[in-house]
Amino acid sequence: MKVYAPATIANFGPGFDVFGMAIEKPGDEVVVKECDNFRIEVIGHKVPADGSNVAVVAAKALFKLLGEEGGVYMKLKKGIRPKSGLGSSGASSLAGAVAAAKVLGVEDDELIIRAALEGERAASGSPHGDNVIPSYYGGFTIIESISPLRVHRIDVELKVAVVLPEVEVPTSEARKVLPEKVPLKDAVKNLAMASSLVLALREEDIETIGRLLDDRLALPYRKKLMPWFDKVREAALNAGAYGVTVSGSGPAMFAVGENLREVAKAMGEAFEEMGIRAEYWVTKTGRGAKWF
Repeated sequence: MKVYAPATIANFGPGFDVFGMAIEKPGDEVVVKECDNFRIEVIGHKVPADGSNVAVVAAKALFKLLGEEGGVYMKLKKGIRPKSGLGSSGASSLAGAVAAAKVLGVEDDELIIRAALEGERAASGSPHGDNVIPSYYGGFTIIESISPLRVHRIDVELKVAVVLPEVEVPTSEARKVLPEKVPLKDAVKNLAMASSLVLALREEDIETIGRLLDDRLALPYRKKLMPWFDKVREAALNAGAYGVTVSGSGPAMFAVGENLREVAKAMGEAFEEMGIRAEYWVTKTGRGAKWF
């Protein structure tokens, strides 16, 4: 059996640890077979090929949650670059959890996601669900609660320009720079932007969506890890983007607008001007995990 888990854009502007959107490409793929222990083989982007791989961590977690013995053999085709800001660890964790679920005959969404979140915990130190959950369900997701699992999904069709520079921002490091408290005015502003963004997404109002791609909770503190952010954002806006911000904890960035091929090119060229190689592409809201 094969399991496919798509990349995601987490936080999505003002929705820190709450909003997330699956994108059509790239993604991770796992071929799974029942086995008497846990083994993994990796092709594609370089990640551990042992028990520390988050796909294995998540698969083991599901077996443990059910009190089951045995294991799975997984061949992971790693299509999402690690430490990219595109939900790399979330996709692998989810693929591992779904792979184990298919072997065990488990169909309970909450159990599968709980197991996948253990992979995220191993990768970043925190079981945040804004990558795993949109990768599982597809579309745009709003996490009301993880335990119990309460997720709201918006079936939006949104195109985005994505740029991925050849630098890394580990999620664990990006979370360490966040303060324990933020000013009340910033919390209120984020609440206003997040509420308005949900309505704009339902109406597919791209201009308003772009205007609301801002954040007062995490981005101001994480920008010191991304000294290129302001220049790339300016390039995107000058090329016609309605809005642009970081994907997840970075370094990937994304933009919405009308002429997205030109926007993506402008962001890529801005990185190149700073001596940073970058790839860029246009993609859209993706479907969730699938198996076949």
